[in-house]
Amino acid sequence: MPRRLPLISLAALAVAAALPGPAAATGSRSLHAASSHRAAAQALVKAEAVRHGRHVKTGRELTPLLKDLAVGLSKLHGSQHARARRLLLRPTIGQAQTGEDSYTVPESGPPLASSPFCSAHFCIHWVATMLPGQVDDRPPLQSNDGDNIPDYVQTMDRVFENVYQQENVRMAWQAPIPDGTRGGDMNKVDVYIKQLGDQGIFGYSTPDPGQKTNSQFAYLVMDNNFSHAEYPRYTDPILPMEVTAAHEYNHVLQFGYDVLQDSWMFEATAVWMEDKVYTDVNDYVSYLKPWAQLTQVPLTRFNSADPSDALNVKVYGDAVWNRWIDAHYGPDTIRGAWEKSTQTKPPSFAPGAYNASLATRGTSFFEAFTRFAADTAEWRSTAGPFEEGPTWPDVARASSKNLGPGAPAVSGHLDHTAYALVNVTPTSDARVKLVGRLPKGTAGAFALVGRTGPETSGPVEVDLKRLPRGGATSVTLTDPKRFARITAVLVNADVSQSGFSQLANDWQFTKNGQAVSALVSNDFTAPRVRNRTPGPGRHGVSRTSGVSVRFSEAVSGVSSSTLRLIGPGGRRVGARVTYDARQQRARLVPKRGLAAHRSYTVRILSGVVDRGDNELRAADRTWRFTTG
Repeated sequence: MPRRLPLISLAALAVAAALPGPAAATGSRSLHAASSHRAAAQALVKAEAVRHGRHVKTGRELTPLLKDLAVGLSKLHGSQHARARRLLLRPTIGQAQTGEDSYTVPESGPPLASSPFCSAHFCIHWVATMLPGQVDDRPPLQSNDGDNIPDYVQTMDRVFENVYQQENVRMAWQAPIPDGTRGGDMNKVDVYIKQLGDQGIFGYSTPDPGQKTNSQFAYLVMDNNFSHAEYPRYTDPILPMEVTAAHEYNHVLQFGYDVLQDSWMFEATAVWMEDKVYTDVNDYVSYLKPWAQLTQVPLTRFNSADPSDALNVKVYGDAVWNRWIDAHYGPDTIRGAWEKSTQTKPPSFAPGAYNASLATRGTSFFEAFTRFAADTAEWRSTAGPFEEGPTWPDVARASSKNLGPGAPAVSGHLDHTAYALVNVTPTSDARVKLVGRLPKGTAGAFALVGRTGPETSGPVEVDLKRLPRGGATSVTLTDPKRFARITAVLVNADVSQSGFSQLANDWQFTKNGQAVSALVSNDFTAPRVRNRTPGPGRHGVSRTSGVSVRFSEAVSGVSSSTLRLIGPGGRRVGARVTYDARQQRARLVPKRGLAAHRSYTVRILSGVVDRGDNELRAADRTWRFTTG
């Protein structure tokens, strides 16, 4: 009996965690139809909860909720619309009104320097006073250079200017969309300093409400001190300030490209950008331990309706997908995906955006994702594409038992952009092969990955076969005993979808829950035909005769597509085909009597294979007989 993949239940959990009920899908995604009232109302409730410190796990949850809220604002009315608008308005709007996320006092003025402090590309806003019993939004106010501008404010501005130089100048992302006179200067991005750490939030960005195109301007909010007491992972407050600035400012740039793009692409790109700008901080590594346990959860999966969903952490670890693309095709490929976001069919579809950008590099999302999945099997080795891999956790295997010749197959179900790793016993055979099967029409791949030497530096060998239309294939490694570890990789890389669901706020992927199976074999001997009736060259065969073929071992793939009878003129004879696995016998029964004194040809096509994926010898595939 095949052995079920025990972690497949995680993929089922990912599906179950999506919004219940029927989902109205549209053929494409537009700003007007991007959200339903229900989705917008849920985003409002969740954003309010996160803004008050509830359901905060990573400290990055607020931005995607506010983005969804801004997109769905027009679907809300009455008190819901008012509450949503309060969350989206800048802190200086509607000062001191109860319930608003705003400063409770005016921005700083004499005797300190007036807020905001503006440099070439940013304006930093802050307050210098507080009201008794109200939130203290003040940053540290000391000014050691005597200019009455708090050093903290100037430090934050220098950080953001460096982020601009890295993201806009060095990496050539387009400039942020001008925001008119909001914040005081239409050519500069506004950053508001507020107390966020007591809610566990690092910072956030959001488009201003009321915009009607995919390309939108936005502002940022950053914590007022990044104190060790509130951010205990850091000993220096500059570190969380730096990575948060790089992350949230990248969201501002993303809003300028396409505010409707998928949330997983927003977060995967922003976390990747943190490390591109501040490579020594390595904040992204904190997301890799959970990510390494979730390969069977889709790369694209994000439950925007529930920020407390434990599986939402997946998208932050998805930064490794961008790191892989960066290593193979360069960082411009990721920027290119954002540049092409609104041009794909359908638009604002992340796999389509990546596919369009990768096409300019001579590859595709399908080809890249399948190789990425295989490469993660030994991502800790510096011999692979992940430079910092030795500091990462090992990627979880889907079974505690190894595959090997004679061991049971593994089987289960995989969702789109999900995969499973299973260890293979390095035997003393000359060769071993992995035989994998996917349903017809489901794009995926199978691979064997062998590592020789230490796990953090050993060379890695990969045999990968892609199945763009599903089916069966095999991959092989020679002299398996030379490897310290061999891994089987089973991939569902299919991103087919039937439109965008306003209710679930996600695409309706059509290839979830696809059956997948694999076994390891050392059988490289082709099966044979033991006997066949009518035999080759027979004459005077009865016109009512059928065809019987007995194989030397059990085979699969016998059907009317692979076992055919060809009559006079090369015409295929209509027939019913059956296969008895116990007898190892196939039968072909014509639907009508055969013509008299005519020659007929039996053909067994490729696809009839034994358990080791070995096809019949060519000599056994074709023979002829003549009727009486």
